[in-house]
Amino acid sequence: MAKRKNVHSTTPENERAILDAVLALAVDAGYEGTTMAEVARVSGLPIGSVYWHFDNKEKLFVALLDHCFELWRESVTGRTQRELLDTSIIGSAASRSDPANAKHAFWVISLIFALEKRLNDNEARQKYLQIRTQMFDTALAQVSGQFPPEALAADPNFARKIVAFGRALTEGLYISASAGDDVDFAELAELSTLAVDLLTEHYSKLGAATRDRTARGGGK
Repeated sequence: MAKRKNVHSTTPENERAILDAVLALAVDAGYEGTTMAEVARVSGLPIGSVYWHFDNKEKLFVALLDHCFELWRESVTGRTQRELLDTSIIGSAASRSDPANAKHAFWVISLIFALEKRLNDNEARQKYLQIRTQMFDTALAQVSGQFPPEALAADPNFARKIVAFGRALTEGLYISASAGDDVDFAELAELSTLAVDLLTEHYSKLGAATRDRTARGGGK
């Protein structure tokens, strides 16, 4: 629907109300179940105002993904690798989200586009794939310098593998909970960070042993 001039005013407050509404709806109803009419109802705005801000549902979800990603990026700045993994897993715990937790909602919203193959050509799915890469790169850049050099010497791709491991855990645990499993996110977050600690220790020992053998002239 084309935007009409001088009918509805564009304000940050209205746009935020619309994004909050689609966030609340999409977590439960998914992409297909979220309609512009429902977004208008939940936001308390006329449907014309929703279309004034966003031409269609695809563009509305594109804006939501951008919004969640920016909040997530702000929230992870300065976090340690353990904190990042812990908050990512616990943050995906809620089956229902609210505006205060929008920074974690990407994990929930993104799975809609990851699993729904019918949305392959959807503009919002393309945005999801782009942001998914950006999130990985952001997390990798932040934690790469936090691992012991011995671990990185043992496997130069160690940091990348740990970030991939954390993302897979977060998404897998949410899918498990969505399927009805009794998932204690806090407990599993603790177990996951412990697993990463043990992996880091293991690779650090491998790297140190290789370094010592090399120093003694015992080979690579």
